[in-house]
Amino acid sequence: MNRHFHSIWFKIVHAFFWIMVFTFLNVGLIFHVLNNNGILKQLSFPLSGLSFITILAFISVLFGSLVSMFAMRYVLRPINDLSNAMQQVAKGDYHVRLDLPECKQPQVDEIYTLHKDFNQMVQQLSSTETLHSDFIANVSHEFKTPLAAISGYATLLQDDSLTPEERDEYIETIIRSTKELSRMTGNILSLSRLENQTIISEKEYFRVDEQIRQIILRMEPVWSEKNIDIDPELEPISWYGNQELASHIWTNLLDNAVKFTPQGGMINITAKAYDSWLTVTFQDTGIGMSPEVQAHIFDKFYQGDTSHKKKGNGLGLALVRQIVTLHGGSIDLESTPELGSTFKILLPMESSQSSSHTSL
Repeated sequence: MNRHFHSIWFKIVHAFFWIMVFTFLNVGLIFHVLNNNGILKQLSFPLSGLSFITILAFISVLFGSLVSMFAMRYVLRPINDLSNAMQQVAKGDYHVRLDLPECKQPQVDEIYTLHKDFNQMVQQLSSTETLHSDFIANVSHEFKTPLAAISGYATLLQDDSLTPEERDEYIETIIRSTKELSRMTGNILSLSRLENQTIISEKEYFRVDEQIRQIILRMEPVWSEKNIDIDPELEPISWYGNQELASHIWTNLLDNAVKFTPQGGMINITAKAYDSWLTVTFQDTGIGMSPEVQAHIFDKFYQGDTSHKKKGNGLGLALVRQIVTLHGGSIDLESTPELGSTFKILLPMESSQSSSHTSL
């Protein structure tokens, strides 16, 4: 009932009703005054019966139309404002906003809801447009850096006066830049593929603890160079999921922890199964993150280190969250500046039988 009372059409009908009441009262008052003053009796034709009704209707329509023009302009003004704002959005202006009308019950007022939803829609469009622009700018920047290195050092290799040491150094830089470019391209393609994917295929049972140990050993040259102590506490766990995608999770989280942990730091990695959930935690003693950085750390191409001193392209954690989400899990972050960060991943201990039932 409240919803109907505050509906747009009810307001229009309500306005028309009071316009007609106001019109008939005023017309009736005018005829009453004219009749009491004897003006009606001086007319050359009798004002009774059909002629009276005709004149009354004509005056009522004329007077009611004039009043309606002003009244309906007031009633329909919010709709006109919304229409004009939508035309501005269609032209690419995502900064337009509508004033919210004052009302006692905003939750049931349709005009208020329309304006509020419109503002939220434009805000989302503005954020999407900003993200799209940032995406293009970041892709251009991240691709430009390794390509410039490859091009520059390849040109230097044409110098016949180079020493063998210099030549080896330039070749190593080209190889490193090529690997960086290849890794970034792979992450972009993987993320794009996963964003258009709704289910995880090719699931199998595998030992999560052994997979994490293999990744730690594979990255040993990276963390040992910084003299980082890694302490794995991994329970024997057989998990049913996509082994290749799970490897992306642990690799990116360990790479992120090593990257932001200073010389002589420590990284604790724990894995345990409890209450139908696989829980994996990566805790480091790195530089930590501010609340502002934490709010965007899983966004594509976002880098908390705006100086780009730390190597990376801001795709790793976005890829991790997408993989975890597709597996039906979640990832949480706790971080304190100068004290370190903790990433906690929860993944359901799904079985092959339950997966087959779900797909049916």
